[in-house]
Amino acid sequence: MYLQLNNCHDSLKGEIGEVIAKSVIKNSFRAADANKNLLDQYPINPEQKKLLLDNWFYLDLINIIDDKVTLYEVKTKKYFYKQLTRTQMRYKISKPFLDFCNKAIELGITLKFVQITLFEDWKCGIIIKDFKEKDFFVDKRSLLKKN
Repeated sequence: MYLQLNNCHDSLKGEIGEVIAKSVIKNSFRAADANKNLLDQYPINPEQKKLLLDNWFYLDLINIIDDKVTLYEVKTKKYFYKQLTRTQMRYKISKPFLDFCNKAIELGITLKFVQITLFEDWKCGIIIKDFKEKDFFVDKRSLLKKN
């Protein structure tokens, strides 16, 4: 079987990006690979812990040092896409995810945004910056769903 990764499904591209980000962000772990009970090892604020547990499926990377929690939202794109649009790409998120981010910030959790750009020559670009709502747009379909 031959798989052309530059045309792969977005979820595979996302997983590849998360693994790359994890290799760069030391002491982080992917929520997808971890058991929720892992949080019991850390002396974090109970409100923060409850928010993380209730929203585990939203989490890409988690880094906890002492009682300081940092979450990383990882988005992966192909370089070619940016070349076609010639614009600064904004990434789609859901309204519930944005609400989660705002609540996390209220509770003192640090949010970071990791942009992974995949190039055809097996290289990748990595930008890590503070999470800012302007880097994203809310998927209109998530506004139609009833809570």
